[in-house]
Amino acid sequence: MNGSLKKCILYTYAYNAKKTMARAIQSVLAQTEQNWVWYLLDNASTDGTGKIIEQFASQDSRIVARRNKQNHVHEKGNSWTEIIQNYDDSDYLCFLDADDEYKPNFLTSMMRFISNYDLDVAACGHDFIDETNKNLMGIRILDQNLILDRPDMFNTYFSQYHQFMRTVWCKLYKVSVLRRFDSSRMANIHYGYDTLFAIENFRNARCAGILADSLHKYYVYPQSSSYHLDATRTTCDRILDDTARAFLIDKCGAISPQNNRYLQLVYYNGIIDTIAVLFHTNLSHHSKLQNLCDLLTHDKTKELFEQIDISDEELDLKLRTPVAKWLLAQKKYRTPGSAEMAIEILASIYPHLSHFTKKEALKYLLLKMPDMIPYVLRKDYNRIIERFQYWYKNRDIDEPSLTEMEIIAYRSINKPDDQLLLLFLDIKRSDLYHQKN
Repeated sequence: MNGSLKKCILYTYAYNAKKTMARAIQSVLAQTEQNWVWYLLDNASTDGTGKIIEQFASQDSRIVARRNKQNHVHEKGNSWTEIIQNYDDSDYLCFLDADDEYKPNFLTSMMRFISNYDLDVAACGHDFIDETNKNLMGIRILDQNLILDRPDMFNTYFSQYHQFMRTVWCKLYKVSVLRRFDSSRMANIHYGYDTLFAIENFRNARCAGILADSLHKYYVYPQSSSYHLDATRTTCDRILDDTARAFLIDKCGAISPQNNRYLQLVYYNGIIDTIAVLFHTNLSHHSKLQNLCDLLTHDKTKELFEQIDISDEELDLKLRTPVAKWLLAQKKYRTPGSAEMAIEILASIYPHLSHFTKKEALKYLLLKMPDMIPYVLRKDYNRIIERFQYWYKNRDIDEPSLTEMEIIAYRSINKPDDQLLLLFLDIKRSDLYHQKN
């Protein structure tokens, strides 16, 4: 090993990983660079994972077996922060999930890369593997090496390296950088914590680099925790966006228009993923509605829909239409309390509604005329007018907020003023009739 790289410390959390643990271990044993030590932590597994770890540790002194009595509750000396206390500033720490693997030249290539550019943090590309059939799903990799050693580099290439700040693995972190880790900047979230961890270390790195080579295999599971909704999931996208923006300000002094737009797209795609998880979770219908309302009516999300440079077709396809259809399909939401939240959601993702109608009118439609809502969302004024004409022929009493909506619909399709006058007269005659009867 190069003299400036005394040791590579690998670290793995393993919980009930009996089926994949051997695969991960074999990938480290097969490394062409052999100067490493590996702390394999059994997080109170119940499936025999601990025995596999102990078996390999007994055969190779570089594997240090550790165990927690409770999952995610560290025994003294088992956390990575405590482990690095035994190593020099010039050593490097590397994480590996118990169900993933590194390609044989991972350490050799990464250490050479670090040595050539004197990096504090180094990342590389990775393969996405379908765990069910072991097929290659895709590769995340840059076209050429990227070295970030000045504020303008961190600014100019943010959209290229940001994708490599989303995971804790597939990187080597210099111990001196890890010692500057500030846990107070780490929000208490599950989904997205890896990204917060990586951003914190990129923030503290003097020089970081992305190696244009795929040296890691990430196995994708249909039931991954990424597809589960926990108590903090609907807040994660906001926290990640705030953290990335704070990183750019700290590192570059400002957020450029290009990076602002990029982060808007990241946030947009993040909430789409969260919504998909929410729709398929086992929460009660009311809890789903509350979570969806929290996500889509937050000021950050409202600001996104007012500013983001995405076509209406794209927004309709990926977000608006799925959300609107889901809301309208839930008859159980057609109660005053639930309808209030549903309308808040629609008003947030369709900003144009505020120019066409009041929330009270939308709520009335949802409770009394739900089939009208899609026409309103699409601004289909002709169908709105037709539906209103049918409604007034069969109604018991006029609803003023609906009258206002109908007038706006008439004006939107440039109906002559005399037709508007006839509309007023018709409404007035109808009201008088119902008052007498």
